Amino acid sequence: MSASAGVARPTSLLAGAIALLLCAPSAFAQGGGGTSPPGPGDPCPAVYPGNHAKPEAIALWMARAAALRDVPEQLPVMAALAESGLRNLNARGNPFAGFFSMHRSLNKDPYRGFPKHPELQVRWFLDTAVIVRQREIAEGDEDYAGDPTAFGIWIADVERPARENRDGYQPYLDDAGKLLDKACRPSTYEPDETPPALRVAAAGRQRDVVVVRARCPREPCLVGARAEPSRRVRAAPAVASEGAAITLSLPARARHTVSLVVTVTAVDEAGNATRKRKRIRLLR
Repeated sequence: MSASAGVARPTSLLAGAIALLLCAPSAFAQGGGGTSPPGPGDPCPAVYPGNHAKPEAIALWMARAAALRDVPEQLPVMAALAESGLRNLNARGNPFAGFFSMHRSLNKDPYRGFPKHPELQVRWFLDTAVIVRQREIAEGDEDYAGDPTAFGIWIADVERPARENRDGYQPYLDDAGKLLDKACRPSTYEPDETPPALRVAAAGRQRDVVVVRARCPREPCLVGARAEPSRRVRAAPAVASEGAAITLSLPARARHTVSLVVTVTAVDEAGNATRKRKRIRLLR
């Protein structure tokens, strides 16, 4: 398939994306140069194979980086196929550059120099994919990112194209699979499959607004909350917790007193989730 040319993006989202990414967790930095020989249990290149390498080599390099972030190996390859034809584009005058059509306003720490350093491009894509997955699951989409037939939606949430282009990523799933002829996770790497610890506190009777205190005491996480019946109270957007307690607020929609079941969800960087429920009577 050919790459999609000039994917349009709503510029109003760029400032929020930049602020979010500057707070993103740092991935390991990879050096430049030629292809590194695979080590024992490490079947895919750990170092960028170069702009003129075969597409298969570049795809395997991306897949290895994704595996080390507990992200599906196809994800960055699909995105790069759609955005650039799996090429490190850097045309003068184009506000977007690299494999993933990153906006040049992202050319600052921690991604300074990304047009000439593809390892920073992959780092940006994976940092953003991790944050998007955390947010969507924490805010109630329990099945987000679990189905390969929906990988295109995940990529669209990372790339933020114009609405009419959001369906343009999923068709590249088969193309990515053809380039990835082996699993790229090193045999020595153990994926994180342990849900985060979650502490939740909330009064059993509250008035007008449900207020919940929550924290992940052992690792960074994103925490969100929603209530049933949902028509009676608004959900709380996900908030980052790095050990300290955070406050989640769920304003009432109903005009009358109602009994609620509030579900608080914490999600770690690997996409593992912990949920706790509280019964709360909301007085009006």
